[in-house]
Amino acid sequence: MKLTLRGILAGVALVAGLSLQADTTVVITGGNASRGVLYDRAEALLGVNNFTKTSNPNNSSIRSYVAKNALGGANAGLGKITIHFVLNGAALGLQDVLAQNQITTATGAKLTSPVAVSSVQPDTVGIDSTLFTVKPTAVVPFAFIKSPATPNSIAGFTNLTQRQAYYLEQASGLVPTAFFGGSSTTDPVYLVGRDTGAAVRQVIDASIYFSGTPSFYITNTPASDPPISDPVGGRPTGGDVTNNVALIPNSIGTVSAGDIGGFQTLSYEGVPFSTANVANGSYPLWGYESWYLKQGTGAATGNALTVLNLLFGLVTDTTYQHSNSNFVGKFVALDDLTVTRSVDGGPITSTIY
Repeated sequence: MKLTLRGILAGVALVAGLSLQADTTVVITGGNASRGVLYDRAEALLGVNNFTKTSNPNNSSIRSYVAKNALGGANAGLGKITIHFVLNGAALGLQDVLAQNQITTATGAKLTSPVAVSSVQPDTVGIDSTLFTVKPTAVVPFAFIKSPATPNSIAGFTNLTQRQAYYLEQASGLVPTAFFGGSSTTDPVYLVGRDTGAAVRQVIDASIYFSGTPSFYITNTPASDPPISDPVGGRPTGGDVTNNVALIPNSIGTVSAGDIGGFQTLSYEGVPFSTANVANGSYPLWGYESWYLKQGTGAATGNALTVLNLLFGLVTDTTYQHSNSNFVGKFVALDDLTVTRSVDGGPITSTIY
């Protein structure tokens, strides 16, 4: 058989094309409450020492994993897998997936995502949920917290009713701690909250029936000066909330369970925070975390969908959810939940009675 230059080049192009098609890239956006779980499960999927990890130096919720080698066995056809996480907020993630907005990964690539991880339901933020395929993974509890170390006059501040929580969002920085069980009639109580793209903000607001503009605060410079109104109306991560609560006397923060750490939680409507009280339905500040996969144009297909399904299976593995420190105490497994609700902040009904 006679080889021509054109034939050789065509063969090279075909091989190159097959090589590129064999590798698989997926982008996952949405909320960052479960980023520890997602990162852990991505590493488990790719295998020990089989990936390079790139993180955004300014945002730990943006991280990329690039496999060094293809997976073996039945998954060999997926080639070298790249998983980009851009977890900038549950509501923002839903919007970006639906509009197919380009988002910037930790490696600097600008890509679209077919799936948002969110613990706020699309309808809560004005997005039609029927435009997504919904795959629930867990329940995310939320809490009001205070610092046990910061000097303050809110030692007696241990519980919030729905009306008090509403009032706190509306008037923090203006009313004294005594209004909420504190000991001072002059020290203002300050609220540190999340931005509008966060499920923490959306689900708590839905639960306490708050729809106005919250009165949030952040530390001043120097921190010894009185706090100032949050210039952007909410913090981008739970870590930003706890950092401010740790510095602001007489402050309360709103976080997901994974960010509570060493902070003290407030009871809500007389019920102490605990994952057990979420599971039995007595503590109502929680939302379902689900994967929302876009339908139609921009939907994940082929190898990308296979990778997402593999990762989803690792996230929802019952042994993992009941034993791993990334999950236990921070989330509630769906099979432990004895209640259900159809909308964020809505009525809770039993599934066993």
